[in-house]
Amino acid sequence: MNWSTVKSAFDGLAEEIPRHHTELPVGRTFHVFGREVAGKYMAHDLHITRKYSDLSRKRFRRIPYGGNRFNLPDDLKAPCWIKHTTGSGDVMGRLVWDRPSVTIRTEFFKPEKGRYLHPDQNRALSHLEAARLQGFPDTFEWCGPKLEIARQIGNAVPIPLAQALAHHVARGLGVA
Repeated sequence: MNWSTVKSAFDGLAEEIPRHHTELPVGRTFHVFGREVAGKYMAHDLHITRKYSDLSRKRFRRIPYGGNRFNLPDDLKAPCWIKHTTGSGDVMGRLVWDRPSVTIRTEFFKPEKGRYLHPDQNRALSHLEAARLQGFPDTFEWCGPKLEIARQIGNAVPIPLAQALAHHVARGLGVA
């Protein structure tokens, strides 16, 4: 079976995100279901990062490729991480280029929530990277503030999975 890798999902994306690029473009609104919402945003609008504390940046720099919180020295670990020396191996984890992604959840932009650090860069996934890992095409139109868009991305069933399930069900019903 062919697996989509992190590298294939990120193909063609800009290598670096400027540190100051943390917000969606302002001033865009449209009406949907009788209310005004932020958007429409396209893929390139979602390649944004967060403002990180100095402590977070120090932690990111110390986590090697494929590593996680267990690679941090005690002085950079949260107190709860020092006490728990097993489990939660995905916390503050880096993705690996030639493997499939972990499950993308709604707080993918918080590395303390899972294996959401970029494979090479000292930051969490951008909204665009998370959307690509979920199989969304760059032509998909997004609306809402960035936290709502993160929820839309993280709550989605990955598009290739949904397609495979639909094909399997259709084949079982004799319509494929």
